[in-house]
Amino acid sequence: MNKYIKTAAILGIGLTTSIAAYAGDWGHGGHGRHGKANMEAIMELPAETQTLILSTMKEVREENKGLREEVQTTREAMKEALTAPTFDAEAFNANAEKLETLMAQRFSTFTDAVAKLAPELTQEEREVLAQIGPKGPGGRHDRNRNTDSE
Repeated sequence: MNKYIKTAAILGIGLTTSIAAYAGDWGHGGHGRHGKANMEAIMELPAETQTLILSTMKEVREENKGLREEVQTTREAMKEALTAPTFDAEAFNANAEKLETLMAQRFSTFTDAVAKLAPELTQEEREVLAQIGPKGPGGRHDRNRNTDSE
């Protein structure tokens, strides 16, 4: 029995540490998609499910890491085209199309990972995944929109 308690304590400490690392790395002070409320929802899931969801989100983040820099560069190029002394519509539109493609790739990576993960979860666990999951275009800007009245 003593060995079981020690193993459970070590597992609990390890899981808590990994969740804290996840929250610190992705939480951004409680703002955005992975804020405090989302982490609290994840923490109420079974330990195995927490690990599965968090590791999947980490994989998505790693896979999208290269795109993040390209998105930033493309946004800067759009801004430069827009704020140049002479507006270059062709350069602006080319960068806008490129940005749209990059954002779609990032979103697709995320939704593919969610689609792969979802069959392994119960309906209740998928509801938590939906809470933290893909928001679609608009992302954080749509988070406070009241859709009940529409």
